[in-house]
Amino acid sequence: RIQSIWSRLQETGLLSKCERIRGRKATLDEIQTVHSEYHTLLYGTSPLNRQKLDSKKLLGPISQKMYAVLPCGGIGVDSDTVWNEMHSSSAVRMAVGCLVELAFKVASGELKNGFAIIRPPGHHAEESTAMGFCFFNSVAITTKLLQQKLNVGKVLIVDWDIHHGNGTQQAFYNDPSVLYISLHRYDNGNFFPGSGAPEEVG
Repeated sequence: RIQSIWSRLQETGLLSKCERIRGRKATLDEIQTVHSEYHTLLYGTSPLNRQKLDSKKLLGPISQKMYAVLPCGGIGVDSDTVWNEMHSSSAVRMAVGCLVELAFKVASGELKNGFAIIRPPGHHAEESTAMGFCFFNSVAITTKLLQQKLNVGKVLIVDWDIHHGNGTQQAFYNDPSVLYISLHRYDNGNFFPGSGAPEEVG
């Protein structure tokens, strides 16, 4: 998807009108504004960088890690969410960090607006659960950081996807300062992820 979006921006001439900013990986502390320590260490570290962390924190998460064998023979956290032990943690942390960088530049007035071209997505990721191609909830993390560090008072999140953003809803269900609107297919709970009923209003 990133390649497709990038190509389309080039074809339309929009890319030359955009200012590109340097991305970065999110820190483990940033990720823990939404996700549990267990979840953060499980999906935010690779075999190489795990050696630098407190081994006591890793014993539980790593020993309990369970993978699913995908139909293609690959490894995933569920039937359709692929996990690569060497590269996925870096990719998911980069997606979160890039969105955080962009949002902070817009919120502080350094940029007028922005469009983050990032993968993997994040709106299904819950506090301690990865699912639906999502490991870390980049929008929820970014929102929490804007609230904490820039004292942003009100936030509107519009999630336009065929699937309900269950993780984002969960993160802000009891937060009156965040209005989360999800436009999705529901089918009386028979469409993935099965949440997002009209009466779920926080």
